[in-house]
Amino acid sequence: MKMIKKAVIFCGGKATRFNNGKPGPLKSLIKVNNEPILLKIIKIYSSKGVNDFILLGGYKYQELKNFFKKKKIKNIKITVLDTGYNTETAGRLLKAKKIIGNDRFFLTYGDSITDFDPIKAYKMLKNKRKTFLISIYKKKIPYGIIKQSKNYLSLYSEKKIELEINAGFYIFDKDVFKYISSSNESLEKKIIPLILKKKKNKILTYECNFWHPMDDRFDRIKLSKILKK
Repeated sequence: MKMIKKAVIFCGGKATRFNNGKPGPLKSLIKVNNEPILLKIIKIYSSKGVNDFILLGGYKYQELKNFFKKKKIKNIKITVLDTGYNTETAGRLLKAKKIIGNDRFFLTYGDSITDFDPIKAYKMLKNKRKTFLISIYKKKIPYGIIKQSKNYLSLYSEKKIELEINAGFYIFDKDVFKYISSSNESLEKKIIPLILKKKKNKILTYECNFWHPMDDRFDRIKLSKILKK
């Protein structure tokens, strides 16, 4: 089985939640236990033989580019693209279409850690003869739920609710570009729902046992403690 060698990573996060709603440090280079979270994500893939990384930069693009001019990783190819300051996620991906080429590729965000196994995920995709793979993480909410509609309650439940969260680790092929038409489109809000609607039978879900985002300072502290264990 020919393994996927390319991994595309969104690296344009402005880290506004780290800086009171204003653009802060480049999110993907924020350190967790003395190492940028982006390098930890790269290791998730490189440990399984993925060696060609395309980083979709925008906000503080030059800082990202300079970092990888100084930081050389053995047997790893790093390409940093400037995909625009305010470009939406699907738009960033579209701008990388030529360099990605026609082969399947991994795609993720530069701000979360998971136990996603690239080899296992790709084998599942091939065996099931699917086109796209989306990772999920099941999280139980230990609280009662109330839903309110106008002036009355439509649901009340004290049962634990299990949510299926999009863990943000994907496998796509060139067909994904058929659904993206402009730089103003969001992968999460528009493109994935569109694919789910039109190609539901072509999508495979991969369940992660561990996933943790780094949206703010509290997430960073919690993630640091988890990874130390």
